[in-house]
Amino acid sequence: MAERRHATVAIIGLPNAGKSTLLNALLGQKLAATSQMPQTTRTRVLGVVDRGDVQLAFLDTPGIHLPKHALNERMMAHVDQALEEADLLLWVVDADAYLGTGEHALAKRLRKLERPTYLLLNKLDLLSKGRLLEKIATYKDLLPFVEIVPVSAKMSQNLDPLWSILERDAAQPGWLHEEEIFTDQTERTLAAEFIREKVLRKTREEVPHGIAVLIEQWVESGQDDYPEDLGEEGVFIAAQILVDRDGHRKILLGHGGERIKDIRQSAQRELRKVLQRPVRLELFVKVDEGWRDRPERLDRLSI
Repeated sequence: MAERRHATVAIIGLPNAGKSTLLNALLGQKLAATSQMPQTTRTRVLGVVDRGDVQLAFLDTPGIHLPKHALNERMMAHVDQALEEADLLLWVVDADAYLGTGEHALAKRLRKLERPTYLLLNKLDLLSKGRLLEKIATYKDLLPFVEIVPVSAKMSQNLDPLWSILERDAAQPGWLHEEEIFTDQTERTLAAEFIREKVLRKTREEVPHGIAVLIEQWVESGQDDYPEDLGEEGVFIAAQILVDRDGHRKILLGHGGERIKDIRQSAQRELRKVLQRPVRLELFVKVDEGWRDRPERLDRLSI
């Protein structure tokens, strides 16, 4: 039998490149929250895949940007941690966008790390063959990439070549995680992230990224205050959505409470699929001005 090998693989890039969508595609199920808004991911998210004798531990990371708040500084600290842990780096770029100063700055940073780096030209489904070849020519001299792989994370397109490359280059002996380990995210963390995802999707540009979700109650079947009509093996979740100002609270609530009702129903459906059991969700919106710059609040939010 072949000896077991592993690699820790950091998925990095600028905001909105499709990193979390790629992680979900590689795992074959949803683990990371996604939206069209930049900076959706705020922490380092581990997803583990065992393929034969090879174990690949993927680290999804926040999009690299200049910090404006203590929140952003912590987000960039998660990127630093992932870069330190990683054996291999997957740099995801939006191939439908242009090469700018952010990419050049990131290339300079990665060059100093001297880690095997693979360029993933994402959103292949939006490019013609001619444009794809132009993009490869544009990016190929930024770094001495081990490989350049065009993919479509959204469509799960061209992932087989990527799997082959990663299995080939996973060189660390043994496995880092036990076989039953899939992620380091708790159910509560996942619930908070998917609620926040629904807020971003339902509000888009109307509410900026000054929102967070705090799980206030998590009541399992058999515990006090568990709703009798929810059924066996379910979970009752009460969560606060924190906003920076009262105007954002009004936007989230919507006319007659219609928008928050829509968010609740959408998030509840998502959580039933993710947790694979009955879920009842209650949401409350609270104004917590300046929460992004308060360490104690960020600690409670596990950011």
